[in-house]
Amino acid sequence: MPSISRPMSRAAAPVASRCLLVLLAGLPVAAFAQSAVPAVSTLAALSGSQTYSTPVRGPDGALYGVTSALNVVTGGLIYRLAVDGSSIDTLYQLKVTDAFSPFSGLLLASDGKLYGTTSLGPATEANTTGTVFRLNTDGSNFAVLHLFQNFTTSNSIGSPINVDGANPEGELVEGSDGYLYGVARTGGPNGNGTVFKISKDGTSFTVLHAFGATTSAATVSPSTNADGIGPLGPLLPGADNYFYGTASRGGTAGNGTIFRVRFDGTGFEVLRTFPTLAASTTTTPATNVDGAVPLAGLTDGLDGRLYGVANLGGSTGNGTIYAYDPVGGVFSVLHNFDGNKGSQPSGELLLAQDGKLYGTTSTGGTNANGNATLFGTIFSIARDGTGFTSIHSFSGNDGVNPTGRLLQLNATTFVGITQTGGRCSQGTVYQLSLTGAEAKGITNCGRKKSSGGGGMAPALLLLLFVAGLARRASAR
Repeated sequence: MPSISRPMSRAAAPVASRCLLVLLAGLPVAAFAQSAVPAVSTLAALSGSQTYSTPVRGPDGALYGVTSALNVVTGGLIYRLAVDGSSIDTLYQLKVTDAFSPFSGLLLASDGKLYGTTSLGPATEANTTGTVFRLNTDGSNFAVLHLFQNFTTSNSIGSPINVDGANPEGELVEGSDGYLYGVARTGGPNGNGTVFKISKDGTSFTVLHAFGATTSAATVSPSTNADGIGPLGPLLPGADNYFYGTASRGGTAGNGTIFRVRFDGTGFEVLRTFPTLAASTTTTPATNVDGAVPLAGLTDGLDGRLYGVANLGGSTGNGTIYAYDPVGGVFSVLHNFDGNKGSQPSGELLLAQDGKLYGTTSTGGTNANGNATLFGTIFSIARDGTGFTSIHSFSGNDGVNPTGRLLQLNATTFVGITQTGGRCSQGTVYQLSLTGAEAKGITNCGRKKSSGGGGMAPALLLLLFVAGLARRASAR
């Protein structure tokens, strides 16, 4: 059966080189200290581009990831970051003729190569819809394996219509058959997304499922259909020869679905439809029982249940953590976020070595004085729903708007990303240490020397937070 290999919307080179995620001059060796409480420290403060996905660990122990450009000069880049934050290198700078906007993380496949997707195709073409690409871990032999078909028309809610899908923004997974599997957020014959497979050489591309036509009027929000709209999270292979996944919107209530489809594309089923949200007020967000808008994919709990998060809804309107039993069809809400301990989770959960689930919320949290903030949190929870712990509230200086699945390095150390904030204002790759170890990473923001401190005005942090949410606003 297929298995996952990861743990878990342009021009000259001299200009592009100035748009690196971080400058490489004056890089310090990481220094470590101990404290009694969990600590978050910056491995790399991003500058010139932003990341939306956690890096993958390579065969050399380093971290490999992607960033998306903040302007139209470059299409983004693939980087290699030392796991202690002591060095960072750009492996490949996307050219205008390659592709644009790599949002999803990389897959280190069984052949030792890196595979990923971009949400848009070459900047030199109109109406592009994304690519699948490959390169070696040393940055050589970059190749576009599949160029999703350019669109000429859109559906009733403005999403592109084509044959194979558009805007792939979820990580690829590798099957034991050697194929790569993924989802496209939009596109397909109905414009609402696809599930696809592709060979590692790009010669074989197949649409396994095209999500159904929109059934609601263009003026109605949220949009509805039979099976879901806008899949964003990576697929999860099950022992029953099905892929399990989520659609961030759509379904009969418009708030997303949990689905499964066999490895060969047959047997598509909607397993759960997230229910209608009650009307929000000026002081309270919209609520329901289960949660709504699952932006993230599912996690195998190795206990017969699948675990996920919903970005909105729940009893307080701040999102939920849920479990689903694919055999019994039982759906359970494990936790309702309250805001002060996190709100609006948007990344996949990690089943850690201690048996707990770890994740992040894109907003919410509290500061040192106990006052509510909007910068996001890191949390853990037991698989039975007990022991929820808010491990860390971001302050802005250490990042804003965390997302993506955490990467576990050892029993007490994790790596994650924030979309904005940090020393250079454009996000971070950070280390979480449960024992309080702190890393002094790269925070020079383009200057010759690193600067470990620094602060930003609250107004700027709020602006950056809003910008960090903008990419996925269309999924809500």
